[in-house]
Amino acid sequence: MLNKKDICEDIFFLSIFVDFCRKLFDHGIIYMVIVMEEFKNRMNEKIKEYSNDKYLSGYINNEFTTNDSDADIYLKVENKDEIIDKRTIRNQIELKDDVYTYLEKKSSMLDNDIPINLHIIGYEFSSKEQGIIKHLIKEHYSIELYKIQKEYKKTRNKAINLIVIGLVCLLIYLYLVLIAESTVMSEIFVFLFSFSLWEAFHSIIYIISEIKNKRESITQNLLTNVDFVDKGEDKKE
Repeated sequence: MLNKKDICEDIFFLSIFVDFCRKLFDHGIIYMVIVMEEFKNRMNEKIKEYSNDKYLSGYINNEFTTNDSDADIYLKVENKDEIIDKRTIRNQIELKDDVYTYLEKKSSMLDNDIPINLHIIGYEFSSKEQGIIKHLIKEHYSIELYKIQKEYKKTRNKAINLIVIGLVCLLIYLYLVLIAESTVMSEIFVFLFSFSLWEAFHSIIYIISEIKNKRESITQNLLTNVDFVDKGEDKKE
C-alpha cells in the first residue's frame, strides 16, 4: 500500500509535470501567434508591393508595349498542326482553341483600348495559310461579338421590362391604398414593385456592365493585327 508520503510526492511531481505542460502549451500558442502575425505582415507587404497600378503598368510596359504604345504578343509555332485543327477541313476549317485561349490570357492584362499585334513565329506558313489564319481569327471574334451583343440586348430588354412591370405595380399599389383601401392586395403589389426594380437595377449595374467589358475585350481581340515571322527573322531579333 502507498503511504501518505508517497502519495504526496506523486501529487507534487504530477503538479510539476502539469505546470510544465501548461507552460509549454502557452509558449507554443504564443509562438504560433507570433509566427502567424509575421506571416500576415509579410503578406500585407507583398499585397501593397504588387497589387497596385504602378507595378502593373511596369509589368505591361516591359512585357507587351512598344514605342508606338501597341501591345506585342508572340506565339511560337513549330508546325501548322499546332495551330490549325487537323480534324477540320474545307469551309469548316478552324484554329485550335489553345490559340484563342493564349491570346485572351495575354490580352486580359491590357486595357481594352490598347491595339494588339500578334506575331506568329517559327513555322513558315504559305501566303494562303496566312490569309486563312487571319480570317479565322477575325471570324471567331466576329461570332463572339455577335453572341455577346445578343446577350447584351436580351439583358437590356429584360431590365426595361422589369422597370415597366415595377412602375405598373406601383400604380396599382397607389390605387389600392388611396382609392380601394385594400391593405392585403397593396402589400402584394408593393413587394412586386420592389422586387422588379431591384432585379432591373441589378441587371443594369452589374450584369450589363460586365457584358460591356466582355464586349470591349472581344472587340479588342477582333481588331488584333496578325503577322508572321519566319525562323530567319526570329534569329536576327
